Amino acid sequence: MKLTPQQVEQFQEKGYLNIPHRLVADDHLDLLREHYDALFAKKRGTIGEGMRNLAVVGESEQDETADRSEEMLQIMEMWRFDEVYRQLLYHKPLLDIAESLIGANIQLFHDQALYKPASHGGEVPWHQDNGYWRCTPSDLVSIWMALDDADEENGCMNVIPGSHLEGTPDHDRAATEKGQLPALLEADVDENRAAPVPVKAGFGMVHHCLMLHQTNPNRSSRRRRATVIHYMPTGTRNGKGEVMDDHLVLRKS
Repeated sequence: MKLTPQQVEQFQEKGYLNIPHRLVADDHLDLLREHYDALFAKKRGTIGEGMRNLAVVGESEQDETADRSEEMLQIMEMWRFDEVYRQLLYHKPLLDIAESLIGANIQLFHDQALYKPASHGGEVPWHQDNGYWRCTPSDLVSIWMALDDADEENGCMNVIPGSHLEGTPDHDRAATEKGQLPALLEADVDENRAAPVPVKAGFGMVHHCLMLHQTNPNRSSRRRRATVIHYMPTGTRNGKGEVMDDHLVLRKS
């Protein structure tokens, strides 16, 4: 189901949209959870095999003395590890939303799974996605889909509405009162403008790559599992100015 003209207008104005219709049915959601949990269990404790803890505090992610008491776990390129997540790249309801916003010629930038465990789930500071990616033109969109109900208690997304229209702020290495977060960047924002975006399991939100967003720590008794697919129009260039024509084409006119 493509977005309505009113929904597209809202996205263009605010830089995000809490998608009102469900993205996956119950049986599909159960399958995604099952494969998600199996892959995280397999990758836990490994190094250099696709999983990172973005909440590590220290000089580097590999620092043996780093503080790993909090976990913001990430698996990049889920589709390379699991056929169910490869099929999700071509899921029509997701591609219809992407096409509504960036046109009919759609490539995958990458996908990822983001897991905040209960009680000790780490934060992700304020940032623009393109603060990391440096893609041009900066027209990428991301669909963030909840596998568990995500709310303010367990670390849902918070956004600065309209920030995608306000340029590209400087991003510095992120830090907390404990020390440096070597895996993450951070931008200064006016948090008085922030708005939470709670999302029910099986639903999602879509946001622009220049919209400032973050997630708080998860101190609740509930875990927060999410998967994100980042879409780009064909012809997008990476930070080196190279056209990324080797990325998967997900839909073309």
